[in-house]
Amino acid sequence: MATKTESRSPTQNRLIAMSHPLRAQVLNVLNERVASPKEIADHLGEPIPNVSHHAKRLVQLGCAELVDKRQVRGAIEHFYRATERTIVDLEEWNELDPLVAENFVCAIMQSGLDDFVSSVKAKMVGTDERFMLVRTRIMVDEEGLGEAVEIQERAYAEILEAQARAADRMASSGQEGIHASTWLGCFEVPPLSGGDDRD
Repeated sequence: MATKTESRSPTQNRLIAMSHPLRAQVLNVLNERVASPKEIADHLGEPIPNVSHHAKRLVQLGCAELVDKRQVRGAIEHFYRATERTIVDLEEWNELDPLVAENFVCAIMQSGLDDFVSSVKAKMVGTDERFMLVRTRIMVDEEGLGEAVEIQERAYAEILEAQARAADRMASSGQEGIHASTWLGCFEVPPLSGGDDRD
């Protein structure tokens, strides 16, 4: 007999995973690297028991997995990695409750804003040429909006391919990785007051 978690769709489990702010942050870290609750707690400035609870919950939801255990000063440290990215495909999205969908979108946007603020505070973004920030309002028809979204999706797939190639190079060279946050977005917005969207 299937458990409640198993009977839910992967989409529902991802949404539950992202529904708690700390759990969403833990999942974001595990999407970047294998880590223990202690390492994540140190990174986020949160209590280890809270982070450990959410890491275990992510495993229950099928969004993370335990990959290693190590003896550390008389205790066993557990290491996890993400098995699910915070991506929902079009068919799944159309089946979501509107309120759940809104909360999911807001959680993703907030995580991106958090990345930007932490980079600014660390005096990283804008200190050299290794960044790109673009915000462009455009006016298109229905077909054009669909094309723009597809272009964004292709760019996202290429970024994941670049990440995989980088992981292979780092594994061979031993070079330390550089943490980065990538942002892609395209969505309908209301017109600016005055009706001029060219900015």
